Amino acid sequence: MKKAINLLMLLLLYVVAASAQKYDVKCLRGDSVAVYDVVETIRSEDTYYSKGEKLVFYLHDGDQVEGVDKFYYKGVIDTGGSIGYAVIQKDGKKYCTLSENLVFSKDNPEGVEDKVLTKSDELAHTIQGRIFNSIIPYIIIALLFLGVMVLNILATRSKKIRSVAVVAIPACIMVGTLLEIWAYSVLGTNCFWWCDKNRYGFFGSLLRIIPFGLIVFYQVMSIKFYEPVILGEAFDGDVHDGISVKPALISILAALPVVIVSALIFEFLGLSGWVESLLILVSLLLALGIGVFLSLKRNIELMKSKKLGLLLTLFTIVYILGCIVAVWGLVVVIFKLIIQILIVGVIIGFVLYAMPEPKGGGGGNVTYRTVYYDEDNKAHDSAYACDKANEEIAKREAGKHN
Repeated sequence: MKKAINLLMLLLLYVVAASAQKYDVKCLRGDSVAVYDVVETIRSEDTYYSKGEKLVFYLHDGDQVEGVDKFYYKGVIDTGGSIGYAVIQKDGKKYCTLSENLVFSKDNPEGVEDKVLTKSDELAHTIQGRIFNSIIPYIIIALLFLGVMVLNILATRSKKIRSVAVVAIPACIMVGTLLEIWAYSVLGTNCFWWCDKNRYGFFGSLLRIIPFGLIVFYQVMSIKFYEPVILGEAFDGDVHDGISVKPALISILAALPVVIVSALIFEFLGLSGWVESLLILVSLLLALGIGVFLSLKRNIELMKSKKLGLLLTLFTIVYILGCIVAVWGLVVVIFKLIIQILIVGVIIGFVLYAMPEPKGGGGGNVTYRTVYYDEDNKAHDSAYACDKANEEIAKREAGKHN
């Protein structure tokens, strides 16, 4: 009897562990999250979910829901840029909401495993995740580059401001780019959530992408605008006399392909273990070192000081990394927007192509035909018929005169 009871208890624990999990609502932005209906499809005994269009209700901070499953936006595989939705259950009916707004509840019994949230969802609720899922750091970045723009303009008009701008401009650029790199290292491409069309729609995303693009453009050009400030009136605008960026940029961009090619070569040669790792590291350092060394050498010659040349090169490296992150982010959000534009364009083109031409009636698509009139002012569809009629008329008239 006792063994039967123990067996029953184990069975109950298994059922609890296998049941749906509890999740607490913890909003990343605002104090409520939208809940939509969910479309459930069964194929080959597997269940697939997709987001419905109908907004059913809202959840608020502190609410608790029962998690059933998870899927990604429009059913696509998560590639770091897809939006995850949690399938939740309420009153026996299933709905879906953004999984990033849920945390695994402490009310779950011991042994219940989280089958809904990913590492990305969990990371969103860390201190770093909460920081970069708010709009504040991105406003700070925008203000920093706006400050750089103002300092660049004022530095050309005042020597006192120029002496401050020489230090303040690279400081603002470095803080802004370090924030960008930090955000990307924490959230990946999800750090550009504030201009994602999946969250804000086409026009909402477009209105955010335009200022984003302008800031990225100025960020890329900021080092060229800084050259007259740091080099003074002696700088004549010649690219060869300015800050050395290109060698370091080429090295940084080439580093990843060099590592991949090196790994393939060493694998082909049968190298493995620490020898392979060491050789790959050497390849990486060489790829980075050559370009950075050339930039450092030229910057030392430009500044006529090893210390200033080194500081300028370090600033250049941070600037390059920040530009890569910003440009990549802009490409990602624009690509997502272009895909939607292309889809809409194809649909419109297909509809226009497939639509039958209107028959008769007023308006466009009017078909014109040439009408020929004979000597008796009767209409004919062809010149031949008109000529024949005129011949008959001529014969008739000739008969009258005879």
